[in-house]
Parts: sequence; C-alpha cells; structure tokens
Amino acid sequence: MSNIENLARELKSRIAGDVLADELNRAAYSSAACLYRLMPLLVVQPRQREDVQICVDFAKEKGIPIIARGAGTGRAGQGIGEGIILDFVKYMNKILEVDSQKQWVRIQPGLILGKLNQFLKPHKKFFPIDPSTADYCTLGGMIANNSSGPHAVKYGATRDYVISLEMVTAQGDIMKTGPRSGKDIAILPKDNLEKRIYTTVAEIIERYQMALQEERPYTTKNSCGYDLWQVKKDDVLDLTPLLVGSEGTLGIFTEAWLRLVNLPGQTHSALIYFHSLDTVGQATEEILKFSPTMLEIMEKQIIDLARDKYPEMRPYLPEGIEATLFIELEGSLEKELHEKMKMIQMQLIEEKKLAWAMREAQDAREREMLTKVRSVSGPILNKVKGPKKPTAFIEDAAVHPSRLGEYIAGLREIFKKNQAEASIYGHAGDGNLHVMVFLDLRKAEDIAKMERIAAETYELVWRLKGTISGEHGDGLLRTAYVPKQFPRLYSAFREVKNLFDPQGLFNPGRIVGEDPALISKNLKWGTDYQPQLTKSPFDDELLRTEVESCHGCGKCRSYCPVALATNEEYALGRAKAVLLRELISGRLPAERFLASPELKRIMDQCINCQRCLTECPTGVDIPWIALQARAHFINKHGLRWADKLVADTHLSCRLGSSFAPLSNLALHWPPTRALLEATLGIDRRRKLPNFSPQNFRQIYNGSFPANKQVAYFLSCSANYNDPEGEALAVQEVLKYNGWGMEIPDFECCGIARFSAGDLSSPLKGAEKNLQILHSLVEKGRSIVFSEPSCALMVKKEYPRLINHADYAKIGQQCWEIHQFLYQLKQKGELNTNLGEISLSVGYHNPCHLRALGVSREPVEILKLIPGLKIKVFQDKCCGLAGTFGLKKKYFDLSLEIGRPLLEEICQSGVDVVATSCPACAMQIFQGTGIKTIHPIILLKEAYRQFKAS
Repeated sequence: MSNIENLARELKSRIAGDVLADELNRAAYSSAACLYRLMPLLVVQPRQREDVQICVDFAKEKGIPIIARGAGTGRAGQGIGEGIILDFVKYMNKILEVDSQKQWVRIQPGLILGKLNQFLKPHKKFFPIDPSTADYCTLGGMIANNSSGPHAVKYGATRDYVISLEMVTAQGDIMKTGPRSGKDIAILPKDNLEKRIYTTVAEIIERYQMALQEERPYTTKNSCGYDLWQVKKDDVLDLTPLLVGSEGTLGIFTEAWLRLVNLPGQTHSALIYFHSLDTVGQATEEILKFSPTMLEIMEKQIIDLARDKYPEMRPYLPEGIEATLFIELEGSLEKELHEKMKMIQMQLIEEKKLAWAMREAQDAREREMLTKVRSVSGPILNKVKGPKKPTAFIEDAAVHPSRLGEYIAGLREIFKKNQAEASIYGHAGDGNLHVMVFLDLRKAEDIAKMERIAAETYELVWRLKGTISGEHGDGLLRTAYVPKQFPRLYSAFREVKNLFDPQGLFNPGRIVGEDPALISKNLKWGTDYQPQLTKSPFDDELLRTEVESCHGCGKCRSYCPVALATNEEYALGRAKAVLLRELISGRLPAERFLASPELKRIMDQCINCQRCLTECPTGVDIPWIALQARAHFINKHGLRWADKLVADTHLSCRLGSSFAPLSNLALHWPPTRALLEATLGIDRRRKLPNFSPQNFRQIYNGSFPANKQVAYFLSCSANYNDPEGEALAVQEVLKYNGWGMEIPDFECCGIARFSAGDLSSPLKGAEKNLQILHSLVEKGRSIVFSEPSCALMVKKEYPRLINHADYAKIGQQCWEIHQFLYQLKQKGELNTNLGEISLSVGYHNPCHLRALGVSREPVEILKLIPGLKIKVFQDKCCGLAGTFGLKKKYFDLSLEIGRPLLEEICQSGVDVVATSCPACAMQIFQGTGIKTIHPIILLKEAYRQFKAS
C-alpha cells in the first residue's frame, strides 16, 4: 500500500466526509479555470465543520499543506495545490438561516451563488455581487477572493457584504469574527488565541500606519494583498475585512453571515459607440456622474468577432467602431431613466463630442439583446481557434476610472512593443479591465513574452496608482508581484501570515510567497506539454485539439445534469477533458488508465445530453470526447453481452412486439423483473412501456395520393410501442395538411449502441440509411422525424461515422416534425382548422430536441389549438438518458437528475404532459404518474375535433 493510500485510510477513519486518493480523482482536481496544474496529495469532501477541524489537525500533524477549494472558477490558481484539497461543494453547501427583515443570511462555503439568489427571490432579496460565474461559483470562493462583477460600480465587492465569518484556525480551533471593542478584547483570557490575534493585528496596523496611507491603491476596489485598511475603526477591531480576500491563507471558512439587499427596480440600458478608444476614459468619467449600475467596455476585436459570429447582433454593432460602452441605469420610473439617458447622450455626443452615437433600448426585447451583446466578450474569445489562445494573466488590473484613458493608451504601447495581439473588455465603471493576450504557452518565447508584458503592465498600473488585482485575487498568478505593489506593507503581510498560520500550511505561496518567477511555473500547458502516442482515438489531431480546447472555466457545473445531481467534480465535462489531457500528455500513464474500468466509469457519467454544445463557453464537444473514450475501452475489452442487448433497442422492441401481449404481462410480473435485473441489469423498479401486438408497418395502409410527399423516419418506439399514437398521429397530421407520407425501409438509427461506445455495430445500418436518404433527397423529398434522438443521430453523428459527399444536402432536408410544421406555418401553408381541446398540458422539451435547435416550435404549434392551456416547464433534463436510467446502477441517480423537473411537473397541476422523447415520457410517468404523450397526438386530436364538428 502506498503512502498516499495509508494517509487516506488514516484520515478517512477520523472524518465523516469522503477522502479521494486515487490518481484519477486527484488529477481531476489538479487544475481549474487558471493557467496552472498541481497534483494534490488527497482530496477531502467534508460533511461538517468538525471534519475541517480534523483535517487541519491532520495536516499540521503530517506537515501537509491544506487548500480550501470552491468551484474551481478562480483565474489566479488559488484552488489548486500539492497538499490536501478541501472540496466544500458536495456536502457543505447549505443555506442555514435567513432573516429577510434584518436582511442577512447564514450559509456554508460550498453554496453556489446562483442557488442562493434563487432561494432569496421569494423573499424579494438578493446577494448583489455578480461575477460572470454567478451560476456556478461558490460563496466560499467569492469570500476568499473578494469577488465582484459588472454591478460593482453600484454594489461594490464581496467584502462589503460579509458581516461575519466562522473559520477553522491553524490550531484547529473555531473562531467567529465580528466587531470587537478594546474592552471585549481585554476581557478575553490571557493565553486566548483570538486575543493574541486581535492585539497583534492592532499593533501591526499601528506600526505600519504611514505605509497603509501611502501604499493604498487609488482605486474603487482591490483584491491584492491583505486588507489592513478596514480592520480598525476608532476603538473597534473587526477581522472580517482582513479575512475576506485572504485566499484561504489565514484560515478556512466553514460558515458566513452575509448582508442582503432588496431586489433592484426597473433598469434601462444603452450602447454608446466610439470611433476611438482615446476618449473612452473621459466618457466613463462623465457617465459616472449619472450613477450607473453598470458601465462595461468592449473593444474592436471582440466587436468584430461578435458581428461575424452572431448575425443577430450586427444591427447593434455598426461597422467602423473601435469600442462600445454598455450603460445600465436603475430606478423606479421608466420616464426618469429615459430622461437620464437623453442627458447622457447630449453630454457625450452633442456637447463634448466624446462618442459617435448611442443606441438606447426601446423595449424589453432590445434590453435583452443589448445585455446579450455586453455578455459576449468572454465566451466569444474562448471560441477563437488556433494555437494562440486568449490568456488571462493581466486580466484583473484596475485603475481609478479617471485614469482609464491613460491605462488603455499604455496597454496599447505595451502590446505594440511586444508584438502581441490582445482584447480588452470589462468593468469601465471601476477601471477594472479584463485584458486577454493571445499566446501559445507551449512555446518558450510566448512564456517569456507573458513575463515581459506582465512586468510592463504592472509598472504602468503602479504609475497610475492602481492595483494588479481588482477582483480575481493574487494566487499563483500575481503573488510574485505583491511585494512590488506594496514594498513596505509586504512585511506587514508576512507578519499577518505568520500570526495566523505559523507553520505556513494554509494555501502556501499565495499572497505571501518567495518565488519571483512563480507566474511561469507549474503551467497547465508549458513547454513540457507534449502529446504522447497513446494508440487510441486521441492520437487524432482533431480529437486531441477538442480535448485541449477546454479552458477549465467550470460552467458545466451549472448545466451538466449529472454534475447538478451529484455535486461531484468527476461528473463535470471539465474533469473529463482534464483527465484525457493528462493521459494525452503522459502526465498520467495512458497504458494504465486509458482503457481502464476506472476511467470508463467516469466517462459513463456523460449521458450524451448534448448541453455542452450549446452551454459551454468554448463549445467543447464533451459527449464526443467521452464517447471516444468509451469506444476505446470497448475496442480493448469488448461490450458486455448484457449492455449489448440493452443497447439493441430494435431487437428488444421487435421481440417485445412479436410476443405481445404476453411480453407486457411478463414485464409487469415480479419474477421476470428480478430476472431482467439479475441478467441485464435493468432495475426492477423501472416502469417500462408496453409493446403493441401490431407494429406500425403492419397497420400502415400506404400513403394517400398527394402532390406533396415526405418520407417518415419511423423510430423503434413509434413503430413497436406507440404505433396508434405517435406514428399514426404523424401520418394523420401530414394528411390534414395535404402531404402524403411514405415509410422507407430504414434501419434502426443506432443511437443507443452508439451512446454505449459501440461505434461499429451502427455502421452497417447507418450506411444503408444514408443510401436511402441520399436517394430521397435526390428526388427532392424531405424526411421527417418524430423521435428527436433519431434525428440527432442522423443529422449530427452519421457524418462523423461515415464520409458522404452530399451529407450537407441530406442534413438540410431532415426535419423534426414540429420544425417541419412550423415552417409550413411561417409560409402560411399550415392547416389551422383545429377543434377545441379543453386540457391543461405541460410541455417538456427533450435534451436532444434542444440539441437540434428546436425549442419554441412545438409550443408555437400547440398554441394554435383552441382551449389548450400550455405550461412550458423549465429547460431541465429528465434524467433517463436512453438506456442510462434503465440500469440498476443508475436508476436512483437518473431520478435525482430528473428531480427538479419532476417536482415542477407535480406542482404544476397539469392534466397531461407532452414531450416528443419516449425516454422522457417513460421517466416523467415514472416520477409523477401523470399521463405523458407526444405533442403530435394533441394536434391530431384537434384536427379530428374540427372535422367532427
């Protein structure tokens, strides 16, 4: 047994939480949203404060560093390290207490900010700090970094809203912060740690009074160094401001009391356009006089990228502009906000000639579009292809808004001198610019360029009395520069660190550190990153590039269904990319892990919902990456016969239908279900759909004569389970619209086998299907699908399995049925003679339909039915995920994934749920008991009602 395993076993015996010691889990925590990589010794997921205390004692006993980690969204490398990582997200993520009248809340550090604000909404309160990672960052991480966001110009930073902290000290004790008068401190016992800390901090502040005055940044916010400026007010000491922004170097937070504010009033927004960056600084000063709630800058490169990538933004981003400022105003009356905007326009454009033009949002739709334009900067830069990537290393410097023009001019000179391309965006209202420089850190010359640009930029910032960090913190990225920003105060910081953490075990090397070259060490990429031959699909350059394109932001925590249900790091798309990158680079041995059951288990946590393709800022195709990893495992070990049978949906459906109704009786008989569970792993609790004794091909009476014909891709479910429901409804609805329907002899699309990682079995069927599709398209025939997964497989996955010269043409003629009908509606060709259906219907949009870009079309079609009351459910995964939720090992997880959706459905009071995915229908019925049907059936009934009337 290794030393790491011994340490893990010993620690696990002492705590209630989880201890992760295997190489794959540790590697998943080795990097985050930063430039760096450090392999932890152990990862602990504490359940309670006592676990944290024990971990601190254990670390002290063994001399091991201990690093508190939030959601891994930090840019500067605060949440990684070579010691014990404490991951609070899994268990310590609760809202413990709220007082809406006194406007405070008590929380645990692993709570996601977005979840807190969702909880507070009914109380008409919110926590107003809004980093771009709000939906997936933890409050513990925000407190550790003193985070802020675009609304900082009004609300300030996290430090302004932390009332008190409970933390574990380096001695393993619990300490709660708050205001302490001289009398309060005096009555503490003489040998009390808290007393020693308060009195020593007070003495440090007194000794460094002059340095505190002279070296304080002339900025509206600062996250560099330790905040000693706000600790003492008159005779009262409060360590809270010092601990906020301390990056886990002084103590480990276990609870926090946060101040809340009322939800904002009405907002009004506008974009101001500039032909030159030279006047942006002066314009910012003028706008600040009107007390904006947001004031954001975006410069030419991002504007051009956005205009090219998003055609809908072109009217809002005219040609020839060098920069935009996005303004948001808040107030109670729309008229007053409009008048304020007019005054800003008059000042900037007509009187002072600082800007070229202004576009004010005229309605809610335009406000939404302007906000979308403002938010595009980070995501669009992340999608830039090529070896040089937007690199965040001077991304957080801040100057006073009055010095913004000088700062931008200075940056341009630095980039010109170093022949570097860079993009500028960020918070103009508080002078905090997010500058992204395009570099390839696998090249030594670009690492040297990064060091030069950082040094020159920070010299510029200091000349302007600014700070190297406005909101992201120091971490591994900026700690080497802290002594230069605070040449006299740095000694005070060192004293503070030694006072709180004498052994230097709390997140060592951050804020106070000894390495002047830290910025370029332990890089995630670096010159030592060299792809190795793995004898796997990942030797393909395109696939490897896809893996490497993940920059680790962690947004997948906000949308990945499995991650949302488990709170596990390994469930994130990021973790899968990290592990494969480690294997590709040889940092983890590919021969040991790439075809291992351990990696396969992690890759199986991707349920192919396809949300990465629409939600990931970089658009990393995690489903394809995970699929290739599963395929490699299957190529080495084969597919278990049970998994092969479960994934062969066509065979099981054909057999079930052939023996119906006996097969249906058997599926409801406990001994049969026990046998299926024992042999195929299908959970006996799973309610399976009945098979029809006659399939649709048997009852289909041919296409009626019509001038217009479509081909119907008949799914296994529609054919064998619901022929008189879904399949017949498709035929009738098309007929009511004057379209004939033929059913070509398509093979099963193969998506279940494909998703399992069996890429060879579906090939034969795919080849045949493509031949049929090609001949149909050549005849000018469109193909309609009523099953989203079949459509997704044909349109998206077939081209990756088989090269076909005319595939683009084939894809253009493949339509999901609601999409097809919606196109008829848009052209005025849809039959809208629909009878009344007095029913309350809830609509759920399946993940695979969403992946096809279809979301509003089914709802718009259903809205045409008189009397139908439609409730559209939130965009959530049901959790079944094809065969995933059938299996005993994933049954409970699948229901946990679907729980938010299922609870919403149960609370909605609808009579029927409509969804076009048979797997979703199965799960919804299982979790709610509410009848679930295909939307096309409702449309068919409405046509029948009209005909009968």
